[in-house]
Amino acid sequence: MKSTESREEFEKFVTEAGAVVAEFKPIDAVRLFLDFYQQERAEDCLLESEGDMLLCQWSIQGQFFVFNLTRQFVPALAPVQHKSQLSLTCSVSPTPALEALKPGAKWCGSPDDLPAFEYFIGKCPAFLAIGKLKPDNVTLTYAMV
Repeated sequence: MKSTESREEFEKFVTEAGAVVAEFKPIDAVRLFLDFYQQERAEDCLLESEGDMLLCQWSIQGQFFVFNLTRQFVPALAPVQHKSQLSLTCSVSPTPALEALKPGAKWCGSPDDLPAFEYFIGKCPAFLAIGKLKPDNVTLTYAMV
């Protein structure tokens, strides 16, 4: 796939797995987003030059606690300012326990780093707190950044 096709390809990947993005719990989001990264390469991006990376991040944003997975693309033949991102965000109403969590983020540089990245997410206090909750909102976006 080309990076510009990532949203449509991820939606197809989710449908083939028998799931629906809008119905994801964070545990589903992590499983399918990481599986998609493992199985689908962005042919216009070079792994060895950080052209196709993952980011997991969480924080309070406005009235929600947000748990986000982002796939960042930097096409091989484009300047860095032409990077794009496929983002999957689960938003939940914050509780005192969620409000007490420090914001955080972790990058995954390549599919070879995926096992350690997945282990990190599985032990992450933010994920442990919301992994099985039904979010108030789940959004999937693709944008140039």
